Amino acid sequence: QAYSAFANASFGLLWALATMAAQPSMQAASDPKTELNHFCQRYCQRPVTKADISYTTNKFGNQYQSIVKLDCIQGQEYAGHLCLNQKEAEKSAAEQAVMAFRPQMASLPPPASKDPKKKKERPRLTPAELAAKKAKQAEEGENPAVTPKTKLNALVMKIAKRYLQKGETIYETKTYAGGGHQATVQLKALPGEWGNRVWAGHVSSTKQKAEQSAAEIALKQISEDSEMVAEAAKPKGAGKGKGKGKGKGFGFMWPGWDWNMMWGAPSGPNLPRERVTEAAVTGEVVEWKDSFGWVKPESTIDHPSAKQRDGKLYVSKKDITSGTMALGCKVSFQVYKDAQGLGAEEVQVL
Repeated sequence: QAYSAFANASFGLLWALATMAAQPSMQAASDPKTELNHFCQRYCQRPVTKADISYTTNKFGNQYQSIVKLDCIQGQEYAGHLCLNQKEAEKSAAEQAVMAFRPQMASLPPPASKDPKKKKERPRLTPAELAAKKAKQAEEGENPAVTPKTKLNALVMKIAKRYLQKGETIYETKTYAGGGHQATVQLKALPGEWGNRVWAGHVSSTKQKAEQSAAEIALKQISEDSEMVAEAAKPKGAGKGKGKGKGKGFGFMWPGWDWNMMWGAPSGPNLPRERVTEAAVTGEVVEWKDSFGWVKPESTIDHPSAKQRDGKLYVSKKDITSGTMALGCKVSFQVYKDAQGLGAEEVQVL
């Protein structure tokens, strides 16, 4: 009997030691905090954050007790047992929560599979559907990757005859309190006064669209200028243009852009004017583009700004009082000054 009791005691001790040795691996395989996190994710059907599950630990003498609060499940709280350290105390609190929700865990659907092979495959298009898709893309326009910004960069590189450097194309965006974004673009790589000009786009819903709008207006302006188009067409090494550009009346574009000028404020022919001449002067139309153009006075205008743009004056269609404008025709006009330079008004075709 004594031997039997000794054997049973020895077996019990060995079993206890084996259980203690296996306990860390068992805990690692089933950590109460991890199990609680997985349950909350399945219960809420979304990833959980630190704000969803929070632990509060208090020290009582040499022992710790934690309370876990589940804000993602109506703010329910569960307290754990007293433990020797904070880590074990938090695990104990999580274990109490897991035990409370054990029946609900069994009723929840299994977690979704993360196997990428089980993802839904997109239906493959038939040859007829693929041809129809390509035809629709061709009908709707150009490659969507070719944006006004990419076109503008390509044109500026043709004019500058080199690759653009960092800081030579400057986009600045203003966000309005009432919503919307408006961007400006400056192209320092352009020759002459063109490099100092600033183009502003329309107010748009996003910053990206605002920049594209500014680029589109700059691209249109430069593309319609005969000198800039000629400069872009020159082969590399054939000489640089003077950049005495014209371009007035397309969007906001003048040095020293003022952000207080929102879209819809005066621009182009609607800017405040100051009359320069008292009597009408005569000149010749040197360029005309349906809605605006340029005239060259027969005699030099006595004004500090008269030397700008080789002495040419801007003309808007709204300032023509009689006749039809055409390249080379003689005109009479009055000269005015605005924020963009000299212009001609009360224009009459002779």
